[in-house]
Amino acid sequence: MSFHLLYSVHTNYLNQFPCDVIIFYDSSSPPTIKIQNELSANLPQLKFRELSGQWWELPYNLDAKFHHKWKRPKYSIGYRHMMRWFAILIWPYLENEGYSHVMRLDDDSYIHSKIDYNLFDYMRNNKRKYGFRQPVRDSGVGRGYDAVVNNYLAEHPNATTEEMIDRYNTASRRVGFYNNFFIADIGFFTSEPVKGLLKAIDESKLIYTERTGDLVIHSTAVRLFARPDEIHWFRDFTYEHMTLCRMETCGRAESRINYKGCPENGGVSRGLGVYTDNEWKAFATNIQVQFNASCEVEVDWNFIGADDSVRDCEVKSRRACSDLLETLSVTNGSVREYGWRTTQAT
Repeated sequence: MSFHLLYSVHTNYLNQFPCDVIIFYDSSSPPTIKIQNELSANLPQLKFRELSGQWWELPYNLDAKFHHKWKRPKYSIGYRHMMRWFAILIWPYLENEGYSHVMRLDDDSYIHSKIDYNLFDYMRNNKRKYGFRQPVRDSGVGRGYDAVVNNYLAEHPNATTEEMIDRYNTASRRVGFYNNFFIADIGFFTSEPVKGLLKAIDESKLIYTERTGDLVIHSTAVRLFARPDEIHWFRDFTYEHMTLCRMETCGRAESRINYKGCPENGGVSRGLGVYTDNEWKAFATNIQVQFNASCEVEVDWNFIGADDSVRDCEVKSRRACSDLLETLSVTNGSVREYGWRTTQAT
């Protein structure tokens, strides 16, 4: 767990709006008592939970010895457990703990600007079911995934409306939510019809055999069963989630503070109204210079990071993700045109 993550969240949110913070881990990487004490020093609401048993195991009738035959075998069984946890299992776990809402932050996600309102109160008061920070296109759904979704809808014709299905298909099934940050109403995911769809996806075992990710599953469930006015695109704080590639093919960059590699996926999304343009350019430049010259780090007025499907939605939304994002912008009252864009190498 990153000290920098906890510092950024505490400084920009938790010190004003305290809530329980749970660090989940598995037996392969338990935090030491020293680390737990250090992290808890300024966060008395911090909890540590090991995931094991039913929360961190292969589904019935799936054998680990066939892992090498699964799609993209470089992704470990533990990684696939993680995807199943965030897609399927986190909802009943937290509901059993008495929670009504959950917000996720990965250990390489950062909040870079102040959030001056209670996010959970906002979700409750505005009857939002799901909130996200960065949109994305993800085509890696795995063979058979669309068939599972189609079969569920055919077998449950009253699960959602024709309008919702048409919007899901028309706006591209591959447009969704980069869920390294999300905030959600747990009851939405533990109630029908979402619960039934998640069960069908879990029983298909595609999370393991096809590496169907939790991003895809969240996006499908939310887009099929939550109205646009129940989905919120948070855009008023600056957020970073940047996956770095450490292979030579990505450049020979050897250093960014606490990192090694070049941006491969994701980046930093500018909080609307947070900076003047000059302040944003200074902020973006500070990130750029932390990479070596062999890394290409793209910068524009609203985003800095990899040239990938997150950028496509954040910066080129009218081309890549227009139908969905324009609908959400209208219902969220946050329409904004995108401006200057350039590519720079540092």
